[in-house]
Amino acid sequence: MWFWLAFCSAITGAVEITLNKKVLNKVSATVLTWSLFTLSLPLIAYFAIKNGLPSLNQMFFLGVVASSLTFIFSKTISNETIKNNSVSKVFPLAAFNGFFTYIFGLLFLSESLRLVPVIGLFLTIIGSYILNADQAKEDLLKPLKLLFTNKSYLLFLFAIMLNALTAIFDKIGINNTQPINAAFTLLVEDMIMIVILTAYLFKKEHKKWFKEFKDNFVILLANGLTYGISTLLVFSAFTGGPIALVLGIKRLQIFFVLIFSYLFLRDKPTRYSWIAAIVMSLGTLMIKLG
Repeated sequence: MWFWLAFCSAITGAVEITLNKKVLNKVSATVLTWSLFTLSLPLIAYFAIKNGLPSLNQMFFLGVVASSLTFIFSKTISNETIKNNSVSKVFPLAAFNGFFTYIFGLLFLSESLRLVPVIGLFLTIIGSYILNADQAKEDLLKPLKLLFTNKSYLLFLFAIMLNALTAIFDKIGINNTQPINAAFTLLVEDMIMIVILTAYLFKKEHKKWFKEFKDNFVILLANGLTYGISTLLVFSAFTGGPIALVLGIKRLQIFFVLIFSYLFLRDKPTRYSWIAAIVMSLGTLMIKLG
């Protein structure tokens, strides 16, 4: 069951990214992030409390606080990057999520190097090269140099790294609810992030942010509901499947984003984008299977 939950989250997640790109022409990345958390809250709350409240322990609070702090930056930075760039150009880099997850496992979970995941790591790097292969005519190494010199790429990679950390903290939070209640974990995390972002918006963007929210409420509501459904699906998948495999299936979102951006955003992914997405996703799959 976890496989299909993760697969459906990949589709709904791609819909959310497409809607986000459209509305980011009218609102700031911070307002969008706040709206996603706030407008999805009633839906998440329903599933969180419909079967009663779980018992919690200290590790639950450690997991949700750490997840909230990493994800609030990850989501805002990725929204800002998508706002200022072509979706088909930056989003294939989301495949680096598997790369970072594996590296964190080596560093913090005492996992050992194995051949298949290492090959997957190299495939992810090769895919990132292919993404900018049209630049190789000028300099053979320029496609890789762009990962470290292009501000948008660096910001998006940083957001993906934070997202990989977030998933680990999410799993800690979920596993420390009794009975297991993924929706309740998500509810608490969203509430923490809403408080932080509300304080930031009142301090930094004053009354401007509320006007953006009010003027674009309908599409922001659609974004928020889609985000809520996607996140509930992936959190539910975490309860039944290994986090690495769930995230591997979730990365299919890259292909759906490329398709939806072509159909609805007049974005025309280059052949390099498609090939890079395939190679990096294959690398991610090998990391997960290994």
